[in-house]
Amino acid sequence: MFGGKFSGKTSLINAVFGQDLLQNQKRTAQCQKHQGNVCGRELTLVDTPGWWKHFPLSDTATFLKQELIQGVYLVNPGPHAIILAIEIDIPFTEKHRKAAEDHLGLLGGQIWKYALVVFTRSHSLRERTIEEHIKHEGEALQWLIEKCGNRYCEFDSRVPNNTSQVKQMLEMIDNIVQSNSSGYFQIEAKILEEAAERKKIVMTNAKSRELKQLEQRKELNKDELRIALLGWVIAGKSSAGNTILNKQVFVTGQTTVNCKTAHGEVDERPVTVLDTPSWFKYFPSQFTPPWIKSEILENVRDTFISPNCILLVIPGDTSFKKEQKKVIEENMSFLGEQVWRHTIVLFTWGDILGDLAIEQHIESEGEALQWVIDKCENRYHVFNNEERENRLQVTELFQKIDEMMARNNFFVAPQEEVNTRSECGDTENNLQDIVRYVAEEWRRRDNELVKRIAKMTKFIKKAFVMHDISEPEQHKEKLKQEAESASNKSIDFPPDFKGVEKIPLELPKDIKDMFDREWSRREEAVMGRVQEMLSDLICVSDTSSTTKPENHSEEQVSLTEDVLKRFSKNYTKSDPSMAFPAHCEFHNI
Repeated sequence: MFGGKFSGKTSLINAVFGQDLLQNQKRTAQCQKHQGNVCGRELTLVDTPGWWKHFPLSDTATFLKQELIQGVYLVNPGPHAIILAIEIDIPFTEKHRKAAEDHLGLLGGQIWKYALVVFTRSHSLRERTIEEHIKHEGEALQWLIEKCGNRYCEFDSRVPNNTSQVKQMLEMIDNIVQSNSSGYFQIEAKILEEAAERKKIVMTNAKSRELKQLEQRKELNKDELRIALLGWVIAGKSSAGNTILNKQVFVTGQTTVNCKTAHGEVDERPVTVLDTPSWFKYFPSQFTPPWIKSEILENVRDTFISPNCILLVIPGDTSFKKEQKKVIEENMSFLGEQVWRHTIVLFTWGDILGDLAIEQHIESEGEALQWVIDKCENRYHVFNNEERENRLQVTELFQKIDEMMARNNFFVAPQEEVNTRSECGDTENNLQDIVRYVAEEWRRRDNELVKRIAKMTKFIKKAFVMHDISEPEQHKEKLKQEAESASNKSIDFPPDFKGVEKIPLELPKDIKDMFDREWSRREEAVMGRVQEMLSDLICVSDTSSTTKPENHSEEQVSLTEDVLKRFSKNYTKSDPSMAFPAHCEFHNI
């Protein structure tokens, strides 16, 4: 079973087997095999990690790609069918289609002969048929359906013990078996051999790297710690700072614009953390606005007073190529060559790794990421920002900082000012125009995101009072239309700014493509989580006309509402009527 993140795979497996085998709130990090008797026959289902639905294959971490291939190994001699889960309540775009095509393509060209699309959350169809939905979604979804031999079915995971929809799915799998002469899907031998060889090398090198870091451990005095967080956008720097200090001091979910310092006491020692503005993941360093470098340098040099440690924050769930190596190397260069002696790589999104050792991720990504780790003298650590109560991960980080401090003096930032003036004539002027243009577009899309989340917050407030309405069906249809409007994708790049000076050049296509890749990461991380929680509450509100509200899962409603409150607080500061107190937060963003 394959699909993007939040596609409903886990809920589907629980519904098929008629029991809660998996936790819906926990991400699938490794492939898991589940077996049982379903409708009088033995059934094996393998759940696989999801991919970010907007992301191209090149942005998926290597270990996740390998895990998708490994899933087929769990069924011997091979699976009868490949299920592709797609949620109905989220618009299916060309980006979604391309991501599905490329990720399934890892298993070879024969996979489509065994593929079946299962539409999850079918309750969102309302009065529409699945055929009408496919037609309404357009060419992207229609292409995928045709690629799968027009094999598809719908599934409502909310309905317990619904054997009719399970039988329908099994019948379609039987048809796949018959059309393939009772054969199994088997990965091409070349793909298997290459995957096995890569895994062997990764495991060997990962173990060696782990042992090397263990040898560096020493017992040291607990001095004051001063930590600076650096990294690209959507890396989880602010959440990491909150995890270190074990309190909510840095705003998460928003782009960090100015340096912010926070203090606390952790493990009986004073700790100061500096959160900094981010550079881009894909744009070369010359597109990093000079004010970002100046802001970081000024705070590290003058305000912060010699940090003990620079934490270079890198998401652990994404790919790391030569372009990311170059971006980091160049953006760190204004701090001087000695900065690497005081730097530790901090991988965030550690929950995505599951049981996978971080060393395997480092080795599988290849030379680019290994260069950064080696540049930091093999210093690295992993945070799961969704488990802030896990203080062991912070204690272990402090041990690594202490070990580094034992070999190095304090970091001293260069005294030279960052050069913000043009030295290259017209070429440099055009570059700065593009930098300004990109910054304006980022702000514009951020404002659009604010409006969309505000719409969803209003939607949630209406959903909670739906059971008090005399005509619930008409109200649900109106809410459905509002939800679809709030879920619309961003406006295409570039925009037509009003009141903004026109750029006297045509933006190159590669610049537009880089920006779209940057923004997709932010939009996917933010809206993916919001839409998932919105779907949960739609499920609750859908049953309100037939089920008393007190029979709903109060814990589920409360948890989802609390997180949306945090989102509302972070994103609707310009509209005080939309904001209300919160004690929950979005981690990793």
